Amino acid sequence: MSIIVGTDFSEHAREAVRVAAALARKMGMPLVLVHAAEPGMLRRDWPAEQHGGAITDLEARLEHEAATLRREGLIVEPRVLLGMPDEALVAHAEQLHARMIITSALGWRSEKRWRLGSVPARVAQAAHCPYLMVRLAGPFLEWCEGRRPLRVTLGDDFSHSAEVALRWLPELRRAGPVELTVAHVYNPATEYGRLGLYRANQGPSGVEALLERDLRERLARIGEPWAELRLSMGDGSVVESLVALAEEAKADLLLLGTHQRRGFKRMRHGSVSLPSLQLAPVAAVACVPVEGPLEAAVPSDIPSIQRVLVSTDFSPLANLAIPHALSLLPRGGELILAHVIESPLPVVYADFWPAVTLGDAGDEAGLRRQLESLVPRDAAQRGITVRVEVLSGVQAAQALCQAAERHAADIICMGSHGRTGVFRAVLGSVAQEVVARSRRPVLVVKHPALP
Repeated sequence: MSIIVGTDFSEHAREAVRVAAALARKMGMPLVLVHAAEPGMLRRDWPAEQHGGAITDLEARLEHEAATLRREGLIVEPRVLLGMPDEALVAHAEQLHARMIITSALGWRSEKRWRLGSVPARVAQAAHCPYLMVRLAGPFLEWCEGRRPLRVTLGDDFSHSAEVALRWLPELRRAGPVELTVAHVYNPATEYGRLGLYRANQGPSGVEALLERDLRERLARIGEPWAELRLSMGDGSVVESLVALAEEAKADLLLLGTHQRRGFKRMRHGSVSLPSLQLAPVAAVACVPVEGPLEAAVPSDIPSIQRVLVSTDFSPLANLAIPHALSLLPRGGELILAHVIESPLPVVYADFWPAVTLGDAGDEAGLRRQLESLVPRDAAQRGITVRVEVLSGVQAAQALCQAAERHAADIICMGSHGRTGVFRAVLGSVAQEVVARSRRPVLVVKHPALP
């Protein structure tokens, strides 16, 4: 394993080389010093047979830089590669199974650069290992010398790519201590719909409290419970809001996961990591790809179920799910027992309007008592807390999924009537709809006599 750093012998490239050398020294890794010579950049007035002399001159210049680094106690391999800088760096890194690629923030292809983009953007798009783009070496040198921690801001959108980036932090800590800030940018309208928080009096503070809870639980599971959290509403560009949060945190490094989407997928889903390389006013930006060697290192943690949402429409088949839900919980767990009253509002407005609330408080109290009567007596003896919820929604499946998000349920449990054919088409299936909509695991309990 090695660290690969690209250089074009410019002052900006020297900043990247200094950071790469410091990291290689702290991590005990060899350093590969690469210069990519584009065929079009060799002097056009030279005959083809003299191109070899130009390569020799570049090798001599690169060897001089390598010798300087070796005097600092590093193992350095200089390599002059023929090809486009981004393609040569990525291909060589893949060949060596490199741990990291490092370049400076500046660097362009000589041809069609307006269309193809900068070297950092193209390396981030193609690299199979983490990529570090360096603007300023100072903060990294102070960190590697033990004079201060590295201030890292990580953009977390609850995606798998963000989790892969989070799990790369131990690699950075091999060089020194890290102060982590997790930044999350949310769209209020999207979150109101996801959580079912339509009332104005709940406002941003209510949404952010739930988001902070979910982020804390996620970070604790990954092993980063002490991170500072920063949240921001982002009605427009996610990148601009994320960059602003990194500035507020005085970050040295902006750390992002990347899906490396191309073509139509990139047009449809967009990219946060690539614009951040250009816009983030920080000393460096790191992009960790989802598909790469790090993916294999991500452990498959056995999930712990602490909170279960179970629903019933008071039918015998639906009530069968309640004891099954309780059986999933350990001592100290929590059960949310819910019943949904569907609103008469047309389904077409389901995602835009709140459901009609219950008109009679006595009806709600009666439904709560009915739910409480369904709780098995031994639930308390097992140390399980039971909470009853009467929900209203345009669609029962939507209301249940929203409740699961609000309560951060680890799993949804519900019974199934086992309808098939015409009956399923006419009457529908709430269980099937919940399975299709839910971002959380769903356990469907069927009666033994059903097919």
